[in-house]
Amino acid sequence: MLIAVCALSVLISSRTVQAHAGDHRSIAELDNIIRENLVDQSLLVARGALYSRSGQWEKAERDLSRAETIGKKHDVAFEFGQFYYRLGEYEKALQYIDAYIGVYPTRPAAFLLRARAASEAEQFGIASESYQTYFSLSANPQPGEYLAAARLLGSTNPDGINSALALLDRGISKLGLNPQLQRYAVLLELRRDDTKSALSRWYSLKNQLGGTPEWGVTLARLLILADRVADARLAVQAAKARLTTLRQTPARKATGETIAHLMRQLSEAPTNY
Repeated sequence: MLIAVCALSVLISSRTVQAHAGDHRSIAELDNIIRENLVDQSLLVARGALYSRSGQWEKAERDLSRAETIGKKHDVAFEFGQFYYRLGEYEKALQYIDAYIGVYPTRPAAFLLRARAASEAEQFGIASESYQTYFSLSANPQPGEYLAAARLLGSTNPDGINSALALLDRGISKLGLNPQLQRYAVLLELRRDDTKSALSRWYSLKNQLGGTPEWGVTLARLLILADRVADARLAVQAAKARLTTLRQTPARKATGETIAHLMRQLSEAPTNY
């Protein structure tokens, strides 16, 4: 059983840099503008952000530190938080992010950065709280952000799996049925030994993924875990039939090998009705 779940888990699982706050100017363009606007804080922050994103740490710190001296420090705090996050100095990053949030408490990006920095600093309570605030503030959260938060909950919270599943379902409710989120939810259902719910979630993706051999392979594995051997055989046969209609690629060759292995496994299994 454990081997099957682990196998299923594996199966389910330009250099242009832009400035902050929607500024699409390049470093060269900002250099020219700054020469004529030496005391414009926003321009220094924008260029410092570009240097930070491209790993030019000394230049980034110089611009951001200079920006602090010619305007309000909290208007530089977010980019300094980004800067220290990229450097791996997560505690220092959190200090700047908290200062920024103290002045701008409704900026989603600040809470997302706080969640990521706190996760890296192993301050999991702060990270989880920050993700929740981010989701409540953001008009357009991304699936990957829900996944990161769910993984955090699943690994650190006493009621982790249930909390993670609830969060994934909120994400699905907000974003629509998302295969990326539902795939991870299937794995969590298996971790709490709820094969029936895992199957239900996988069936919900049939309209989106059901035409692929991979979907059928995962379905067969789930059916095996549910002791539905006859149904698993049908799922494997259907996956094999779909695979034969597709152009051969290395990934599809691997899928074919998996199908062959499942067919051998199922040929030796007693049929349960």
